[in-house]
Amino acid sequence: MTSIPFYLESDVEALLLNIPYTRFMKSSGALRYWSSLCTDAKELASILRDYPRVRYAPLEPLYLCARAAASLDEHLVADLSTHWTWKGVVYAAFLCSLRPKIEYRKHLWDARERAPHNQWLVDLAICEIDKSPIGSYVQHQECLRELRAVVERIPAQRALLRPGPQQEELFLLRSSAESIAKAYRIGGVSAARAAIDSSPWKPFLRRPGLL
Repeated sequence: MTSIPFYLESDVEALLLNIPYTRFMKSSGALRYWSSLCTDAKELASILRDYPRVRYAPLEPLYLCARAAASLDEHLVADLSTHWTWKGVVYAAFLCSLRPKIEYRKHLWDARERAPHNQWLVDLAICEIDKSPIGSYVQHQECLRELRAVVERIPAQRALLRPGPQQEELFLLRSSAESIAKAYRIGGVSAARAAIDSSPWKPFLRRPGLL
């Protein structure tokens, strides 16, 4: 039986939406981007300490990284490593580097071949989990550790990621979808909304918040 994602894909997309994965797909760009984040953290340290009471636009990338790292767990790592494209592997490796835990290692290793152009980043994340040096990317490792220290000092604002429908729920949802479509054909948008509100779909359609 094919596995299905644990978390709702829309919630995961919202969590990662403004984290610019293209900036750290390549090793040269990653070093520049991570270095710039560390520089901003040093120069704006007094403002960063006031988060979340004070938010400052130039520090938004750091807030986003801290929130995503705080939201990381094994289910999210597994989803990104398995059910997304190579982009998910890039996200997973980056976030695991910010919050390295031994239970994430196997997911990264199993996903390594799915991101052939980004294996350096997967290897870097695995080395951070193993607390071992990575000879080819010493500067990246040092910069990433500095960034991790910055992110760890930002008060956690963990996202509420909702579990998606699991295998036993999918048939019920498909049946409800047919009923909603029928309500729309008969009574239009208002009837469809009423059908949704009384259906098993409702918990999967509301917007998530923070814990």
